[in-house]
Amino acid sequence: MNHSILKIVKWFCRQITFNELASAIIIFHEVLNNSRSDIPLKFSDKSPHYRDFRVDTIKPLPALKVEETADWQTLKAEKELLLGKSIKPIKNRNGKQLPPGLRCNHCDAPKHYLYINNGKLGTQVKCKICNKTGATDGAKRKRTTRYRCPHCKNALFKWKENKQSTIYKCPNKKCSHYLSGKKRLTKDETAMRDQQKYNPNFKLHYQYREYHIASSGLKSARPAYPTKIDIRKIHHSYYTLGLILTFSINLGLSSRITRDALKGIFDIHVSHQTVINYINATASFLSEYIDDHLPLPKATCSADETYIIVKGKWNYTWFIIDSKTRAICGYNLSQKRDMQPALALLHNTFRSPDGCKNPPDLVTDGNPSYDSAVMAFNDLADKDTNKLTKHTVIGLKNLDQESTDYRCFKQLVERLNRTYKYHTRPRAGFKTFEGAITLTTLFIAFYNFMRPHSTLENRPPVKLKALENTQLLPEKWVTLIEHAAA
Repeated sequence: MNHSILKIVKWFCRQITFNELASAIIIFHEVLNNSRSDIPLKFSDKSPHYRDFRVDTIKPLPALKVEETADWQTLKAEKELLLGKSIKPIKNRNGKQLPPGLRCNHCDAPKHYLYINNGKLGTQVKCKICNKTGATDGAKRKRTTRYRCPHCKNALFKWKENKQSTIYKCPNKKCSHYLSGKKRLTKDETAMRDQQKYNPNFKLHYQYREYHIASSGLKSARPAYPTKIDIRKIHHSYYTLGLILTFSINLGLSSRITRDALKGIFDIHVSHQTVINYINATASFLSEYIDDHLPLPKATCSADETYIIVKGKWNYTWFIIDSKTRAICGYNLSQKRDMQPALALLHNTFRSPDGCKNPPDLVTDGNPSYDSAVMAFNDLADKDTNKLTKHTVIGLKNLDQESTDYRCFKQLVERLNRTYKYHTRPRAGFKTFEGAITLTTLFIAFYNFMRPHSTLENRPPVKLKALENTQLLPEKWVTLIEHAAA
């Protein structure tokens, strides 16, 4: 039984007695027999227009600027010249006196040129000099609107706010964006909305998210430093270290199987904890070197996240792969699949919006975290040429033209995920999040610098001069460590 249903049943039984429960069961039977039309059930099928979370990618219009009016004496002189006669002060004939010291909010004309503009209410005055209205008490309400809807030009109001972003929403129910979204709803979806006054299952109003995340605070997950041992002061030879990395990273073996392989094949005796310590130390030592040699995407690139198990719970690994070089250009790990790790992934791949000139197109799946991340990334870009263009491929079938045109790029990162899973599956899940970061970091080094790719004529995606004359995998690892230490 569903855990949430069991909680509802327990709560319901705590509210009623045994006799009341017996009467309620009769009513439940009537609902199941469809004889109680006054008790509607929740729709069981997910509607086609249901949205957990979507981001409007169209940017809002800026708020209207308050027009600055010239000084009242200048306006008075210009108006008198135009009319050919002088403008005399107003004589109040109805006995209503304006508050002392009242002046026009627009041109600063004194109260002698102001008159009540809304009759008996007496709350609004109009200026004879600039012909604009204001409040009788002289207090001018400050305009708090920051953005306007790009569809109806209506003012957006602040709807929600958190540490990451502020959400502005268009309240206009005559907005073309709202009406077009409402028109697309099916009959069942319309009935579902009518059951509740406010139903968040259908996002119809235009929304804009303003992000408050600084670029300096966006860091992708990387191995911890320092580690238990220093890789430059290990007790075994570097060739033994190369063998350990070859078995555990290149071949995807666990630490215990790696220990047994070294003992059974090479008569090298190490404990499985030593294997783990060497892997952790190597990942921490090579992490900065790997980041420095992550190439910038040269062609259309694709992003995706795949799950890994850490302490029995889902965590996520993020990749961006270049379609031309087949190289991994950025990676990140996170415990949640939300906007912030996606934005950190973009910064790790494209460095920064200011330094990202004419970036290639980015292809993602339907995860809305990418929409938010791309919008936040583009907000920091000074020029339009530095902004990212994102394409979305949804589902397994091509239901729209965009999915048809860009699915081939999405399949590249899916293939990368399968290769990554081959190297993580023997672990049967990770005990710590740091262990997942360590393995992923070394996997990047193996995939970009050592793994031959059939599309690239059996060359690795990233060519390093230091590894050109090295054939054996253990020697490649040793050479890579020595080159990083230089």
